[in-house]
Amino acid sequence: MALTVRTKLALIYTGVFLAGGVLLLALNYAVVSASLSDRGDVLLIQASEWATTMPWEPGASGGAEARPSAPPTASPAPESPDRAESVPAASIARYQSGVLDDLLLRSGLGLAAVTALAALAGWLVAGRPLRRLHRVTDAARRLSEHDLGDRLEVSGPPDEFRELSSTFNGMLARLESAFESRRRFVANASHELRTPLAGQRTAVEVALEQGRVPEDLRPMMERVLESADRSERLISGLLLLARSERELMEAEPVDLAGAARRVLETFAEAADEAGADLRSTLRPAVVDGDGLLLEQMVGNLVENAIRYNLPEDGAASVRVEVDAEGGEAVLRVANTGPDVADPERLFEPFHRGDRDRLHGPGGSGLGLSIVRSIAQAHGGTAGAAPRPGGGLVATVRLPLVQEGAAEDGPP
Repeated sequence: MALTVRTKLALIYTGVFLAGGVLLLALNYAVVSASLSDRGDVLLIQASEWATTMPWEPGASGGAEARPSAPPTASPAPESPDRAESVPAASIARYQSGVLDDLLLRSGLGLAAVTALAALAGWLVAGRPLRRLHRVTDAARRLSEHDLGDRLEVSGPPDEFRELSSTFNGMLARLESAFESRRRFVANASHELRTPLAGQRTAVEVALEQGRVPEDLRPMMERVLESADRSERLISGLLLLARSERELMEAEPVDLAGAARRVLETFAEAADEAGADLRSTLRPAVVDGDGLLLEQMVGNLVENAIRYNLPEDGAASVRVEVDAEGGEAVLRVANTGPDVADPERLFEPFHRGDRDRLHGPGGSGLGLSIVRSIAQAHGGTAGAAPRPGGGLVATVRLPLVQEGAAEDGPP
């Protein structure tokens, strides 16, 4: 498990304090040991002088005045000077050893207790400046394309964290300007690209309807119309992809089953023309989102299933299911057809298996890319897997709306 910055700082503070405490303890031990050694030598000298002194000293009157030079005890047998010196030396050595051991024990226990307090203090001290960093992190996680106008409150002393907050606010300002420029570009591109295509299409259609095109040029003019249609679909797909990649500005409770039902009614005739058996199992699943985008998502999946439903044996079929599973709204669209080697690559723009989606039959190659973008904009996921027996199963999972929000929303 990775350690947090606060834990690392607390450990560093504790380690530095412990190293300083151990160094101080070693210095204290050396000083006390040297002091005891010096004082022990003085005591040994005094004890040696006392041991070599005669037990009876002459009195002042020249007679033999009895004055004991040691506490009155039973008169022991005389000892040699060497043995008399070794007895106090051993006692002093034991005393020095006991003092040093007691110093190590008590100082070690004290150092352990103070180190624990230092660790707690380091944890508290490290958390104080990191709270300002957490505010920056929370803001970066919370802000999205649609609330880039918010800014961090720059407060506190003029330190590195304040500089970070100012830098982050500057980055938000630049991002807001960039996204606004992109919105304007999308709006302008929609107008500028569709206008000349509409003019070209109108000119060709009028010429064909009025019969002013020679028969040998008619196939070429029809190809021009097909190219214009493909370009219009491609532009519409790119604009929708750009819109769906952004998070939703406004969301409302939408029944995914109702959206799928409306889409199936729209594609019923197309399924009959393609010879595909279109079936559905729809159960209520309310999500927070944009109804038009959700219908577009379902429509792209159904259209893709009908268009590329090319079974080798038997009848073609498309099955649409909507249900609520484990707190999620699940949409599944399964179709028969040939085996798909890498289904996940179908969600890449302009890719359709081992054929170029851009030049595929009637498609712009952006259908499933738009599906995934819409799902992600609604906080969900989109994926695909091979269908047993051939074909594809596309699955979209979206978070269900909260019960309180569902009660306030439209039926």
